[in-house]
Amino acid sequence: MTLFQSSAYCAMFASLTISGAFAQISTINSAVYSPRQYNDVPGATLTVVSNYPSLISFKEQNVSKPTGFANRDAWHFSSNSGASPFLFGSTDYFTATMTVTLTGNPISPRKEAGFVFNNPLNDGGEFIVNTDGHEVVAFGGFLPFYAFPRTFQSGDTVTLGITYFRDSNGKNAIIYSANCLQSPPLEFSNLEQGVIDGTSIGGYLQIEKSATIATNSGQAVFQHIGISGPDQDFDGVPDALDACPSTPPCSLVDAAGCSIDQLAPCEGPASGGSWKNHGQYVSSVAQAVNEFLAEGVISQTQANAIMSAAGQSPCGSKK
Repeated sequence: MTLFQSSAYCAMFASLTISGAFAQISTINSAVYSPRQYNDVPGATLTVVSNYPSLISFKEQNVSKPTGFANRDAWHFSSNSGASPFLFGSTDYFTATMTVTLTGNPISPRKEAGFVFNNPLNDGGEFIVNTDGHEVVAFGGFLPFYAFPRTFQSGDTVTLGITYFRDSNGKNAIIYSANCLQSPPLEFSNLEQGVIDGTSIGGYLQIEKSATIATNSGQAVFQHIGISGPDQDFDGVPDALDACPSTPPCSLVDAAGCSIDQLAPCEGPASGGSWKNHGQYVSSVAQAVNEFLAEGVISQTQANAIMSAAGQSPCGSKK
């Protein structure tokens, strides 16, 4: 099983009202659609499904022609019910996530899909998967380059995430996530030192034409689309509300952004010191498990498994 055949993490974003830049981001309520941004094969058949934020789909069939390059179809976040794209500024910090399922038939010529940044000056960059290179990669425009392991296969579902934020150096930075992997924070090096004012952000499908394969086709399905305030650990709780920053990727967390391991660490209480004994550790885990059950974060079966593992662990035992 490859990385991108594993189940994607489920943390999505609640609707929140936070002061500052997110006051603007929180107005996003829809998507605007731009079919055929590239239209090199106008005779191809395009099918669009538009049901933001649960599902957006582009399907291109018979992308075949002796000349030209590709067909590209895109959508962008909107705050006015899809009348026009929301235009991000350099201080509009955010986290955006979505699952992407890209299928190519055949896998070459290239089919690619993922996040796209468009701005008034040039191509703002892409964070995508592709069928022939098996890549999960961010590149182009003002985006810092980063590549995850080349394990993507046509038809895999991948959860892609982007967090744009101001780091401790006072610089604009970005973190990319792909399922349970994350890039380190990467500072921007373009002249504007971040997202260029007037940039629109969304998703796209691009299919390179084939001169010889009449049935050259592909589809991109975008689901569980979410955007909220910056969330550097991608646990679904924005940084401004996160009591436990730096939660390990794909961890289940409570409403405060804390995992059970963070609430009841093996090495000792979260407040400091050491466990008096193994029983104290197990009791702390039980308290966290009951909290997670009450919030509906875990099932009773999961709770039983966690308690069984805690009971068998050496945590809190005297050496």
